[in-house]
Amino acid sequence: MDWDDLLVEAFSNRIRIAILRLLASSEGGMNISRIARSLDVSYSTAERNLEALRLAGMLKEIRLGRVRIYRLSGDNRVRAVLRCLMPHELEGLREDS
Repeated sequence: MDWDDLLVEAFSNRIRIAILRLLASSEGGMNISRIARSLDVSYSTAERNLEALRLAGMLKEIRLGRVRIYRLSGDNRVRAVLRCLMPHELEGLREDS
């Protein structure tokens, strides 16, 4: 997939957009269970959408044993797109976070 296809895939779903907004407002990331509870979706729905966002390069996954923590990617292209689409959620986001 090229960059355009990845962007379309990432933003083609309301749950994915909600996940990006949620993670933009979280400090240090969140695990799947917390994301699912926060968005009132099933664990499998959250997991499936997180994986799509990770494959699109929008999220970074950190494994701590069996726990997977998700946070926004540090990729500059991803940050630029998210800043355009969600400027209020990303106002305080540092470039190096």
